[in-house]
Amino acid sequence: MKGTVVEQVGAEPKVVDYLEKPTPGPGQILVKSLYAAMNPVDAFMVNMGMLVVEWPLVLAADCSGVVVEASPEAESKYNLKPGTYVCGCTRLGMKQYGAGQEYFLMDAQLAIPKPKSIDLIQAATLGAGLETAALGIFQGLQVEMFNPDVQQDEKKSWMIVLGGGSNVGAAAIQILRAAGYRVLASCSERSTGSVKALGAETFDYKNSTEEQVAKVLETTEGNIAGIFDAAASNDPVVAKELFKHESWKGESKLFATTNDWMSIGSWNGGQTYEIKLGGLGRPESKELNSLMEKYIPILAKLVENGKVKPLEYELVGDGGFEDIIKAYKHKAGGASGQRKIVVKVQDE
Repeated sequence: MKGTVVEQVGAEPKVVDYLEKPTPGPGQILVKSLYAAMNPVDAFMVNMGMLVVEWPLVLAADCSGVVVEASPEAESKYNLKPGTYVCGCTRLGMKQYGAGQEYFLMDAQLAIPKPKSIDLIQAATLGAGLETAALGIFQGLQVEMFNPDVQQDEKKSWMIVLGGGSNVGAAAIQILRAAGYRVLASCSERSTGSVKALGAETFDYKNSTEEQVAKVLETTEGNIAGIFDAAASNDPVVAKELFKHESWKGESKLFATTNDWMSIGSWNGGQTYEIKLGGLGRPESKELNSLMEKYIPILAKLVENGKVKPLEYELVGDGGFEDIIKAYKHKAGGASGQRKIVVKVQDE
């Protein structure tokens, strides 16, 4: 079976034809890979070996494809049958789960049935960014899960999203808006229009800390329910200043961050939640897997209803395993900006 792999830490990706076609175990599905999307974690795994369980590493975790085999549990419990289109984020660092090969495994409880309102390319953009945002919102910021088919009443309190122009930030803004929160997001001047189009008010992260804090307090009048840091700051000074400011009126000081490697801790009476998605799907990550299983129906319905839009993307190449290499290098080189880099793996 063909695929695009990296055979050891720091090696160049290459196309091979020696991969074995996986067989789905209990609670699993076998998916024919149609589109794959790149994430920053791909480069971390390649260059540092982080999260890699076995080599060679098959590139790409965000995916869309069609089910070709399903375990009895996958069919009976999750209604995933041959012919069902799915998307999402596969297990990281495990060879049989990489989307950059002809066929790969997915855990049925973590597969997102493709929303009917989007195509397969758009579906490939939904995985890690959307799921990271959901974990930070429902666990870190303690937002109650809600019925995505029901319009939520607008709340008086605000949520602050740092890094609103990022993929995770964009997803977080939309989920929070769907939950009824008003959102104020930091972004660059260039990203202001696109962030506002998602339903958020904005402030410029390039301004001084004092100016940013003043803008947040002026806009929210201190009625803040929590802060989501999608920028993965090593030192989130704006959040720290807000937490200790006398104008803070929030009942609690909740801070969710995508920085899960610095152990930045909690401060000024706050409660920090580090979003850790890297173990998704692994047997030892039972709590994470159970949480994501609860979130996925909400996320899928929000996308289907148009309340959460797929990310803007750039399709690299004409399709094929060599183009996965091009897509990986394009993403690693930073040329894509905030757009999701997607590649067609093969025809259906």
